[in-house]
Amino acid sequence: MKIEEAVKKRIIKNVILSLFIYALPILLMFLTFYFTGQRPWLKKNPKTSLISTPQ
Repeated sequence: MKIEEAVKKRIIKNVILSLFIYALPILLMFLTFYFTGQRPWLKKNPKTSLISTPQ
């Protein structure tokens, strides 16, 4: 079964658009880190737990 050329182009266009929409938030996050100089993965302060452990 042969795919029509118009259908093939539409499928390719939709795949590229879907990948762009998927990657856009990730790219924006890294651009924000680059321009603001923030490095959240370098913070050494772990959150303290609100649950106390029995001793």
